Amino acid sequence: MKKCLLVINKRSGNAERALNNPDIFNTLKQSYDIIDTLYIEESQPVNIASAVKGYQALAVCGGDGTFNNAINATREQNLELTYIPCGTLNETAKTLHLTDTLRPDRRQIRRVDLGEINNKLFSYVAAAGTFTAIGYRTRNSFKKRFKFLAYLVEVLKEYRVHHIKAKITLDGKEYSDAYTLIMAINSQRCFGFNFNHLYSHNSGTAHLLLIKAPKGSGLFALIKIFFPFFRAFFMGLKKQYDGKNLKFIEFKTASISLEDPETFTIDGERLFAKGEFFIKIHKQKINLFVY
Repeated sequence: MKKCLLVINKRSGNAERALNNPDIFNTLKQSYDIIDTLYIEESQPVNIASAVKGYQALAVCGGDGTFNNAINATREQNLELTYIPCGTLNETAKTLHLTDTLRPDRRQIRRVDLGEINNKLFSYVAAAGTFTAIGYRTRNSFKKRFKFLAYLVEVLKEYRVHHIKAKITLDGKEYSDAYTLIMAINSQRCFGFNFNHLYSHNSGTAHLLLIKAPKGSGLFALIKIFFPFFRAFFMGLKKQYDGKNLKFIEFKTASISLEDPETFTIDGERLFAKGEFFIKIHKQKINLFVY
């Protein structure tokens, strides 16, 4: 008897897609004998690692953060993993062309790369600096009510200069400076922008985007960082780039040494980092069942 645990995060921005969608259950029933449903409530945290014991498969309905929790909870377990996106931005799902409309005749396995920072896996991004706190600071209630617009208020708050003093080593080459953005991107998308045209879901490499911090943090500094942000996210990146204020470099393993502790966002979740650590890309780390 093949058992599947279906986890639905009611806190996700578009959770109603899963709550009112019998096709999800009916489609999963084509592959599994028993399907049990577990709901993540606003005031009721769920330990997915414990809940999924005894099951051969896990299907998660939620946003990028929900998927991140799932890949970390099951990293040592040989489970069939299905992701049904019902978050607000769904950056991972859009990059991988996943759908919330399941078709059993289209079921296939996709081998997908994952990143790792401080022993925690991430699917599409690990970043610190300008705008990166939006993912974990935007309130769930606002996301459910205002959808994508909920992030716009936070954008105005988070448009500020950071001075992250870091030494970064990539393939023996060292970069040492103060940065307003450090981003390991394993995706076409971030911040809602489809900008990384070099992305491949199973190449075993990702890209490090570095935007240098100007001196100061006033109006002139804000104007100065606008241009590299515009270059990266609005114009897009179609090749590697090693400029004075913007760098976009392919990597498999990056060594990062921070002068001061820093908060990173990984797939919209918060992670505290300090000292020296590595960001690694694991080639074809998971088998993701897609429809």
